[in-house]
Amino acid sequence: MIEERLRVYLQDLERGTVRRRHDTYAHTNPDRPSSGRFIIPGVTPHDDPGLTFEEAKGRYDVAWVPARQSTASRRISQKGRGSVRGSLVDHARWIVLTFESMLEYYLANILMADPNCKRIEDQPPAVKYFLGKPMEHYFDFRSTSTSNYRIAYNVKPAEFLERDRTLQKIDAIKSVHIPRFANQALIVTENEITREKGLNAVDINDARKERNQADCDQVHERLLSVGKPIQIWKLQDMIGDLSMVWNALLCLFFDRKVHIQRPGVRFSDERMVVAA
Repeated sequence: MIEERLRVYLQDLERGTVRRRHDTYAHTNPDRPSSGRFIIPGVTPHDDPGLTFEEAKGRYDVAWVPARQSTASRRISQKGRGSVRGSLVDHARWIVLTFESMLEYYLANILMADPNCKRIEDQPPAVKYFLGKPMEHYFDFRSTSTSNYRIAYNVKPAEFLERDRTLQKIDAIKSVHIPRFANQALIVTENEITREKGLNAVDINDARKERNQADCDQVHERLLSVGKPIQIWKLQDMIGDLSMVWNALLCLFFDRKVHIQRPGVRFSDERMVVAA
């Protein structure tokens, strides 16, 4: 931790942006609840993000509702010791998603960070197939795009594909269940779900959870006035609020209103950013 602080200090010293250390830190200021949402029962649509604090203020017909439980068709297995298991909230659709490995956690975040994805199902119902004998298989996720194209994902480390006969299993499933169960069935490994892409998606989803539209508008207007690519740290220095600019840029990237240089590489304030 000390080494990281020293690296940041030397980097800021080189830039000429060494800032006075504050006793307290500024945090992003969301304009909606970051856990659950405000709704008007019987009126607010199922897929609506809900009311902002300002819209809900002073009203008596508003209710706060938590995220819905996962619709997974089976429970998370506890038999293994080598994987991370847990759950997270899809804040766009206010539903809990479960995962059984870091690869699944990263994929869930990547799907959540895709604006063309309108629905994510964790552990959709099992599909039956024949491979020497009757068998059944649970896909890890199934996504539905805004154009209603459905993709079923089988998440597996590359080293286990041959051992588990994964390719043969998915081929057997495709012959029976495509396109009824999904339009496409994919096997995804650490080669597709890289740590960098996964962590970038986590950052985007965290920023969206703390979204403030006024901040997004301010940063977008400043980028439009700059009119050319600029390093994120320089934009932060121009506006003077590091966390606000960072959060707003990630929200704007999700909105496709800004381009961030090399999004497949880990996000950092060294990246170039420009208004779309």
